[in-house]
Amino acid sequence: MRRWRLPSFEVISAVLSQPNSPQASTQAAPTTADTLTADTLLFGLHDKPPLPQTALAALAHLLAIVAGIATAPLLIALGLGLDGATTAYVISSALIVSGVATFIQINRVGLIGSGLLSIQGTSFTFIGAITFAGAALADRGLTDGELVGVLLGSSAVGALLTVVAGYYIQSLSRIITQNVTGIAIFLLGLTLVGAAWNNLLFTVEQTQATGGSVLQVWLQAGLVIAVIVACSWQSNPWIRLASISLGLVAGMVFAWVTGSIVSAPSEGVLHFQFVKPMPFPLGFDLGVCLLLVPIYFVTMTESLGDLTATSLLSGCETSGPKYWERVRGGVMAGGVNSVLAALVGSFPSTTFSQNNGVIQLTGVASRYVGLFVAGMLVLLGAWPVFTSLFQSIPGGVLHGATGLLFAMIALVGIRLINLQPDKNRARVMLVVCTVGAFVLGYLPEALNATGVTLPTYAAMLLNFPVATGTLLAVIWETVRLAR
Repeated sequence: MRRWRLPSFEVISAVLSQPNSPQASTQAAPTTADTLTADTLLFGLHDKPPLPQTALAALAHLLAIVAGIATAPLLIALGLGLDGATTAYVISSALIVSGVATFIQINRVGLIGSGLLSIQGTSFTFIGAITFAGAALADRGLTDGELVGVLLGSSAVGALLTVVAGYYIQSLSRIITQNVTGIAIFLLGLTLVGAAWNNLLFTVEQTQATGGSVLQVWLQAGLVIAVIVACSWQSNPWIRLASISLGLVAGMVFAWVTGSIVSAPSEGVLHFQFVKPMPFPLGFDLGVCLLLVPIYFVTMTESLGDLTATSLLSGCETSGPKYWERVRGGVMAGGVNSVLAALVGSFPSTTFSQNNGVIQLTGVASRYVGLFVAGMLVLLGAWPVFTSLFQSIPGGVLHGATGLLFAMIALVGIRLINLQPDKNRARVMLVVCTVGAFVLGYLPEALNATGVTLPTYAAMLLNFPVATGTLLAVIWETVRLAR
C-alpha cells in the first residue's frame, strides 16, 4: 500500500481571501491593524443577534472553513494509506471535534478558552509531520490501527506540552518570533509542493494504468487552480472567502460531467456517525513526538496572530493583562482540544484565521454565532453523506487545489520574513536555516556511507527539514537575545 510522504492550509485560505492576512503577525498587535477595525460592528462580542442574522453569519463562517477542516484529515488518511471506512471515520471525527473545540474556545472555562468568536478546526500544518512519521514507522510491522494509535498518542503528548507552554506564551513570543514562524511556514510549503506534485504524477500513473484519460486529470488540476486564483482576485470579498470551496466545486462538477468521479466506499458506512472513545489503541513514540513539537510551537504563534486580530475586530484589548489572558486561554485551549481530538481518533486542531475576514465582512463578532458554527460542524460530521462527498474528490482536483495552496504556504513564509524591520537579517536567517535544514537531512545517509549509524530518533528528526529548520531558527533567536 502506497504511503505518501507529505511533510499547512488554514493560513493559505486566509491569504487567498484576505490580501492583508492577520496571520502575518505574531506580536501584540497585527501588522495589518489599518485594515482591521471594530468601528463598523453591528453586533459585539456579547450581543445576541436575531436568529436570521445569526444563521447567515454562522453559515458564512462555515463556508470559509469547512473545506479545510474536511480536506486535512483526508490528506493524512491518504498519506497513511488508510482504508475507506477508517478514512470516513477520521473525516467525520475531525468535523465533530472541530465543533466541540470551537465551543470550548468560545466559552472560556477557567484558564481554557479565549472567550472570543474564534473558530477552531483540524490543522493542515500537521499533515507533513504526521504522514512523514507514518512512513518512518511503516517498517515496524504495525497494523493501520496501531500506526494511527502511535501517531495520535504521540500527538496528545505534544499537545499537553503546548498547554503548558501556552501558559507562558507572553515570554515564549520573544523567542518564537515572526522570523522563526516565517522560516517554518516556508519550509512547510517548500516540502509540500514537491509532495503534491509527486502525488499528482502518481494519480496520472494510476489513471494511465487503468486505461483512463490522463488529459482529464491535468484538466481537473488546471481548472481547480484557475477557479481558485480567479475567485481570489475578485473584488467581491464573499467570492474571495469562498474561493477554495468554489474551486473544489468546479473541479467536482467537471469530474462529474466527464464521468471521472471517484466512488466513495459504501461498505461499513453508517446512516449516522458518532465519535468513539479511543477507536485506535493509543501508543507513544519519542521520535514522532519530537517531530510534532516544533509544529505545535508554530501553530502557537499562528494562534497568537489570529487571536490578536479577533480581539481587535471584536473591540477588545490588544495589549495589557486582559489581552494576554485571552491569548493565553486561546492557545491553551488549542492544546486541550488537540488532546481531545487524539482521544476520539482525530488530528490536532488550531484556530482559523479566515474567520476574522468573516467577522470583518459581516460586522458580527458575537460569541453566540460561534455556538451555531460549532453545532453545524458537529451535524456535518455526523452526516456520512458529507464525508462521502469528500472521499469522492478525484486525485486531479484534490492535488491541484492543495498544490496551489501549498505553494502559497511558501509565499506566506517569505511574506512574514519581508515584514520584519531588519529585512536583510531576516532574509539571511531564512537562507541559512533553509540550507542548513536540507544539509542536515543528508547527514544520516552520509554517515551511513562511512559506517556510522545515527540513533533512530536522531535520523528521523534530521530527515524532516521543517523540524530541523525551525530548531535552527529558534537557536538563532535565542543566541541573539543572549547577546
